[in-house]
Amino acid sequence: MHNLKASAVAVLMLTTSLASAWARPSMPPRPDQNTTGEWTLTGIVGDSKCKGGVDRKNMAPLSCAYQCTHSEGRDYVLVTHDAVYVLNGHEKDLDKFAGGRATITGHITGNTVQVDSVSSAKKHA
Repeated sequence: MHNLKASAVAVLMLTTSLASAWARPSMPPRPDQNTTGEWTLTGIVGDSKCKGGVDRKNMAPLSCAYQCTHSEGRDYVLVTHDAVYVLNGHEKDLDKFAGGRATITGHITGNTVQVDSVSSAKKHA
């Protein structure tokens, strides 16, 4: 009887584990500190002060990010599901996506991306 209960518990745990793994969306691996080569990341383009949020009352995310980067000299950043990356290069392209979602392709060193291209982010499924 004890073996039957243990087997039932093991099957239940395995089933629960597999179900939760299937339910989770697969995320691309996070680049590590020694990454070389080109990466593509999607997230919110913000500024290094607000990091995708808004720090000013009555201001849209686009206006807030644009003002922080142009008037205050802050860096553009990309806020992903698990990290914040400082973006270097292609400022005119980043201006178009400030406060919104974008896909960034570039080379990563630590938490900095040397931007090669900026494009519209694909809609979530």
